[in-house]
Amino acid sequence: MAKKGEAVVHVTLACPECGRRNYHTKKNKMTTQGKLLLNKYCKWDRKHTLHKEV
Repeated sequence: MAKKGEAVVHVTLACPECGRRNYHTKKNKMTTQGKLLLNKYCKWDRKHTLHKEV
């Protein structure tokens, strides 16, 4: 997680269909309050799916 006073945190994105954690990214917790949802490519399902922050 983030240290005290840091606004940017590192998050992991997981595919809801296969359950694998495919991507890592950064998130500004001051501007994005909820869970991060991104449409990314899952190479195990071979299609684009909506990846959710875990």
